[in-house]
Amino acid sequence: MPQPDPSRRIHRLLRLLLRLSEAEEGLSLQQLSDSEGLSERTIRRDLYALRDSGLPVEPCQASNRIPLWKISAAVTDLKFSLYELLCLYLSRRLMEPFAGTPFFDGLQSAFEKLEREVFAGSSAFQSELIDKLYLNTAGASDYTNRAQLITEVMQSIRSRQVLQMEYRKPDSTVTQYLIHPWSLAAHHGSLYIVAFSETAEAIRHFKLDRVQSLNPRPRHYRIPDTFDVREYFEGTFGVFSPEEQEYQIVLEFSAAAAESVRESRWHCSQQLQDLPAGGVRMQLRLRSLREVSSWVLSFGSHAKVVEPPELIDQLRIELLRTINHYPSDRSAGQ
Repeated sequence: MPQPDPSRRIHRLLRLLLRLSEAEEGLSLQQLSDSEGLSERTIRRDLYALRDSGLPVEPCQASNRIPLWKISAAVTDLKFSLYELLCLYLSRRLMEPFAGTPFFDGLQSAFEKLEREVFAGSSAFQSELIDKLYLNTAGASDYTNRAQLITEVMQSIRSRQVLQMEYRKPDSTVTQYLIHPWSLAAHHGSLYIVAFSETAEAIRHFKLDRVQSLNPRPRHYRIPDTFDVREYFEGTFGVFSPEEQEYQIVLEFSAAAAESVRESRWHCSQQLQDLPAGGVRMQLRLRSLREVSSWVLSFGSHAKVVEPPELIDQLRIELLRTINHYPSDRSAGQ
């Protein structure tokens, strides 16, 4: 006999919470069972499971003597539905890569209030939900011990105070910079300082993980009124500094990769066009080729660059270098 899928029940319990949250006066067992297409006995068992898990779900008596189930008034008085609060509570997992930062600490403080006021007795239900939500943090930065550094950057952005920074480059050399921090950017589980560098006389991005020290200088700066961090990053495929030149990118993907390309939004400028045999063509407008080249390489032989020539040359050089790591005669590498 096939075993019931526990995740289906979790989804059903969440749907019940959503429906009860949307019905301020409450819903009857019949209304809930009709919406789920299940027996009243099953729905009653689910409602008692929610209540017994510590969530403020309770039965009440309507004026027409029909028993109803509703969310406790203590929750509805907060002007949030219980379902909204639960989703907010669980969204903490998305911020786990930034544990130890002021951002996570602020959320943690809010969640501790929810824990005391709303979810104090529902730890078992929360654990069951979290077991069904997997967050892959592979490659994310660890900011557990970087809270003070992030605070210093945020204070500089607020007060417009110049910072002297010691920064470790990818080749491990340490360089001094005088920077005007304009914004923080999050990308692939890491934080980057977007700043004007007096040393380079240009906007640069500095990965927070590589900052060795920050010291405020007795000078202040001004962020240009025209600077908008979202518009600024529209020219990139990630967080590398945009160049002055704009590139028209045309890529073609085979049928084997087309579905993966179609199902995600990779860039705000992307345009997709179906190709024969199930493939797809993508067009982009970018002001940097750095990260898009790595992305194209991740598709292997299922991706082809049509233009621009600069990107084709970059990929050809990189592929030739890669081939040199794998000589056809294995003994040559021994």
